[in-house]
Amino acid sequence: MNIRWTGLAIAGCLAIAAPAGAQESGAKEIELPNVIAWSAYDTGSAGHAHSIAIGNMMRNRYGTTVRVLPGRNDVSRMTPLKNGTVEYCLCGIASYFAGEGVFLFAAPEWGPQPIRVVLQAVGDYGLGVAAAADAGIESVGDLKGKRVGRAASSPAVDVSMEALLAFAGLTWEDVDAVEYSGYVNTLTGILENSVDAAFALTTTTVNYQIESSPRGLKWLEMPQDDAEAWDRLTNIAPYITPHMVSVGPGIDPASPIPMAQYPYPILVTGTGQDPAEVRNIVAALDEGFDDYKDAAPGADAYGLDRQILNWVMPWSEGSIAYFKEKGLWTPEAQENQDKLVDRQRVLLEAWKGFIEGAPDGEEEFATAWMKARAEALEAAGHEVYFR
Repeated sequence: MNIRWTGLAIAGCLAIAAPAGAQESGAKEIELPNVIAWSAYDTGSAGHAHSIAIGNMMRNRYGTTVRVLPGRNDVSRMTPLKNGTVEYCLCGIASYFAGEGVFLFAAPEWGPQPIRVVLQAVGDYGLGVAAAADAGIESVGDLKGKRVGRAASSPAVDVSMEALLAFAGLTWEDVDAVEYSGYVNTLTGILENSVDAAFALTTTTVNYQIESSPRGLKWLEMPQDDAEAWDRLTNIAPYITPHMVSVGPGIDPASPIPMAQYPYPILVTGTGQDPAEVRNIVAALDEGFDDYKDAAPGADAYGLDRQILNWVMPWSEGSIAYFKEKGLWTPEAQENQDKLVDRQRVLLEAWKGFIEGAPDGEEEFATAWMKARAEALEAAGHEVYFR
């Protein structure tokens, strides 16, 4: 695969109150509803902090209340969007899995969801392989035969690590996989000398502990000019993009490391959301960028110049309208958009034809759906990725 990357008010909710008449010059062409509701990561997360920063900007510039419904996991964040409790979700890569109808979403109550991207956060952090500096691992290929942490219960982490191994032509069979109950535990395993390496976001707190421990921390480079390696990676995890990483322990901001990334968080909505409203939200986030970009760590990642236009999720027509106004939308981006919209159409039609006669058992259901899904995508000329 060749991808070109271009650069509500209920208990537990955060309610950002809107004072009257709080519009600044330039806001006339940006008409926003009085209240915007979205789900997001839980209190203490980067996504929640971003929501507060953006909400304050929306209140001060446009008199708009942003109501944030925190969710502890992927399902609790996506469910309010699905059932209409909120109009938007400031989510993670699970929003892509929901659009594809895979992993947790290969279930009777879910299936492929008609999701559109509103705006991405593409920061200076990255993802890749965190290795113990004392393990003698200099490259991804050196992981062969080494102890590698595996978060088998976390599809986003497990598939991402599988893709990173594929970068060097390796699979889980080539390493000594050590299973853990979750993502952070795989990294703790490096501290405890139970594993030698694991998948990591560079900004995860445990990485700082690894760096200062007797084992030390080494990030494994993934050269951006190795086209074959990147093809192997994106054939497994097409949502991962090359990225020069400058934030994280052991990384000199003046000397970024070639690694990888995917947008986080991702502001998404459903296909039924008014494109004019979406356009105005994107315009507000752009116009008010200087007001919130330094108000929370990583909030500068929403800049228009950071958006990956040719990605794996279709954009909202409202976002596209604003990108066109700014001269950012390209023929290549439109071609990619058309393919993604058709892909989603194929998935939704496949689900509609599958669900009525689907088997009852949870495992049997998922297996049958994944088979039907793959057949429909292949017949329509689309890549399958997940089987």
